[in-house]
Amino acid sequence: MTITPRRTLGLLLGGLILALLFGAVGLAIARLAEAAISASILLWIAVPLACVPLALPVGYRVFSLITARYTLDRNHFALTWGLAVEQIPLTKIAAGRRGDEFAPGLRPEPGLWWPGCVVGNRKLQGLGTVEFFATSTGRGLIVLTSGERHLAISPPDPEAFLRSLQDALRSGALKRVAEVSQRPDFLFARIWADRRARILILAGLLLPLFLLTFLAVQGPGLPPQVRFGFEPGGTPGPLAPPGRLLLLPLISGLCWLADLSLGAWLYRREANALFAYALWATAVLVGGLLWGATLQLLAASRLIG
Repeated sequence: MTITPRRTLGLLLGGLILALLFGAVGLAIARLAEAAISASILLWIAVPLACVPLALPVGYRVFSLITARYTLDRNHFALTWGLAVEQIPLTKIAAGRRGDEFAPGLRPEPGLWWPGCVVGNRKLQGLGTVEFFATSTGRGLIVLTSGERHLAISPPDPEAFLRSLQDALRSGALKRVAEVSQRPDFLFARIWADRRARILILAGLLLPLFLLTFLAVQGPGLPPQVRFGFEPGGTPGPLAPPGRLLLLPLISGLCWLADLSLGAWLYRREANALFAYALWATAVLVGGLLWGATLQLLAASRLIG
């Protein structure tokens, strides 16, 4: 049988966190479009630089909740939680017990989790590390033990799950099932070990960072108004506050983050590696184009300065 944990609360809170993060990014972008380049502008630059990278793991947590499910039959227990996959032959499961039997109010150590999305680890004295793939804490948890490994899960009806587990253990397995333990961390380690991927990702990141540094150095010498954008014929667009130029490295950085995320998703399959390289190369191309646009706009602005 396939069991879906209760996830409404986790999805609502995760959606709210994402809305707040992207709302802060939108506010910062709006302020950057109108503000002059000065020391105070660093605050509005820092907001998207902090919020967008934080939104990625939060978004992954939300995606994990959407895909979360447990499977139990006479042969094995399995869970899917985002990119994490666990499959344990039932013959290797020694016990299934309520979470409160191990520690009152059992929950992970502080980290990126919230009520309704309980993911992480906790080391218990005399037991070892418990890994959480759950949506509740305390009495809502079932801890499955397989050798030295312990998984904390949260089926919607813990008592019914324990009864089904005991029935399956008594009935015996009908066939052998391979043991599988896959975590998304392996994917990122594999990407970093790939020289071509590493070069493209770092190049895509350094271009907006260097452009941001370049604009900060150029800021004091810029006129009160600068050209921003281009007309259909290719001529520089209307005048705007110098701070609007900061949108260019910001756009480049957001493009890099989007391409990094989608490329990592594609890279999971070896057959899609070329598409992942193409996406990461696109971020490098966008960064180079925005560098060229910035230099052209600065040159046009100095002509009117």
